[in-house]
Amino acid sequence: MTKHQIIADGTGLHGRAITAAIELMAESQPAAPDLRDVAAMLDVPVDDVRRMFSDGDTLLIAAIEQALVRLIDSCTKVVVQIDPNDAVGQFIALGDAYIRWAVTYPIQFRMFSEYRQTNLQAVPQLARYIDSVMDLMVKMLERARDSGRVHPDENIPLLVLSSRTYAYGLARLLVDGQMKSWYPGTEPLEAAQLAMRDFVRRMARGAQPSQRG
Repeated sequence: MTKHQIIADGTGLHGRAITAAIELMAESQPAAPDLRDVAAMLDVPVDDVRRMFSDGDTLLIAAIEQALVRLIDSCTKVVVQIDPNDAVGQFIALGDAYIRWAVTYPIQFRMFSEYRQTNLQAVPQLARYIDSVMDLMVKMLERARDSGRVHPDENIPLLVLSSRTYAYGLARLLVDGQMKSWYPGTEPLEAAQLAMRDFVRRMARGAQPSQRG
């Protein structure tokens, strides 16, 4: 069975085009896929693909959006399983979900963070998903502050920024295959999860009211 036959199995043209684009991006330098290459992989006329995606950028955005939808779904599912009063537990679960998402969708993760021909992070349909995760983090910390677990003067937006930066760095190490050399003797994903738990717990201790006077 050829690659385009595998991609075409059981999926509509829209989904098949996204899958083909991801395959092409995995084999080449970070760049939006050429619709002609996508059509050739699917063995369909290029005009059929153009009716759904005006250009490679549009197809790339659709591929990333699909992955981000799954990120939000994963984040929501793990967070609701944790006690809403346990901000530390929720943060750890959220961090784990993000790391696992990056490992599951490494091409989309790289494209979202690297692609510069179009500022993808300024695309509203993509930014809204990232904003949703940020809003979730802010609400967690606000609940922790309101319940006395975080100092009332704590800079919550800065805590969110620090957390996002750290989680992104861990995800990048995993996707780039560098985590193994950073923490030898432990499976890369497990090492990243340990580091995430350690970071969140240290951050939580640093935000405790008793340590701020």
